Amino acid sequence: MSAQTLYLSILASSMALTESPDPAALASVELVTEYAFDSNVVAKVMAVDQKTLTTAADPLDNLVFKIGFNDKIDGSTITELKGRLYTGGGVEALEEQHADNFGYITSKLDFYGALDSQYDFFESVTTSYSASKAEAIKTALETMGALNELGAYRTKQVELAVPASTVTDLTPTELKNSLLDMRDRPRYLVTCDVASLPHIEALAEVMGKINCHVLLDIGNITDWQSAVALTETLSINDHRFWVFWNPNKSRPSNATTVLARKKWRPCVGDLLAQTLLRNARTNSSGIPPINRPVAGYDFPVAFRDMEKMAGVSLDEEAQNALASAGVNVVINERFEGGDRWIYGDALTQYDSKNSALRLTNSAEIETYTTNLVLSIVKKHLLKGMTSFVRDAQDECSRALDACVAAGLLVQPSELGGLYYLLQITPRADDPFSKADIKFSRRPEGCARQVFFEGTVTK
Repeated sequence: MSAQTLYLSILASSMALTESPDPAALASVELVTEYAFDSNVVAKVMAVDQKTLTTAADPLDNLVFKIGFNDKIDGSTITELKGRLYTGGGVEALEEQHADNFGYITSKLDFYGALDSQYDFFESVTTSYSASKAEAIKTALETMGALNELGAYRTKQVELAVPASTVTDLTPTELKNSLLDMRDRPRYLVTCDVASLPHIEALAEVMGKINCHVLLDIGNITDWQSAVALTETLSINDHRFWVFWNPNKSRPSNATTVLARKKWRPCVGDLLAQTLLRNARTNSSGIPPINRPVAGYDFPVAFRDMEKMAGVSLDEEAQNALASAGVNVVINERFEGGDRWIYGDALTQYDSKNSALRLTNSAEIETYTTNLVLSIVKKHLLKGMTSFVRDAQDECSRALDACVAAGLLVQPSELGGLYYLLQITPRADDPFSKADIKFSRRPEGCARQVFFEGTVTK
């Protein structure tokens, strides 16, 4: 979507938040954002009189405004701004006229538009008012119940509906370029959209270029045959592509009554959250425990009052077919001590009977160690060739030794007792400017099946 501009207008007896400026406004705040709002967002606006001295040129410098954008369903804060109004011109005018008073500049709401970092919520914030209307603005704030005295026990604020954004879906090319242009390369790309194969292919192309993972939820499907058929239609035979299916319904997470009806919901949001929490538990070397797949008993799905959707049958035939198609299903399993809803498998879309790359944790270890080696090698490029080979080999070996200690790599039979083999050598056809990297290792797997044989003896 293109940038959206909102105008907070303080009128003689009311306040409004619109997508166009109001010529009758006594004061206004222009907010430009690249983020989109739906119809469930409200803005809460208040001002606090700090009782500080002001100047004739800026008579409202004693009023501190707080503008919060909140989800009206659960009350959570989306973003918040706090600062004073300026008489006009935005941060450029502030910098020009008050270059020697940085504290004054940062006290203004306009300063939010000057931060210009990757994760700024607002691209620009511009406030404006006429000094001659300062008293009228204060009176208007008092009239509408938005002006607070300093230290007041009960605060007063005005709640305004935020206009819903008009969102235009990105084309596959725009989606691909947007992801590739990100400064921070994502490790996981998540989608619940199976309606557009070109968009899925665009994600797969990004996955191939930056060596990350794509997590696909195939949606609200009530029979396993359709789930298998849809997955096989995608035909993405890659260990970095994972498919999930939640054939269950549950109550909303914020439900406070049994009258909140159970509905289907995608599971990849929960899976991603648990994956990121797992990744945050790094060891002293900064290595996440990705040898443990996010599946099974230790990673239950915490949806409320879950139950299988009507018409869903997951008998042995269904589970075998889904596993063969590489679909990870949210199922209910009975364990010692009770039952849990879990991600019942840890399979990728890699088509193999016995390769480690058909397992999600092994696939993560493969991408993690590959990216680790490449990122270290890049640090040493443009050195002298002898220094490059020596320094890159040494640093990569230290990092991979840490991966071994963290349990990411296991000892293969083919490497003669080594956990990995990394060779960085100048290329034979151009030993002055090119080098070859050969990297062999065996990632940790995960136990998916057991074959039980029991006997009863005398």
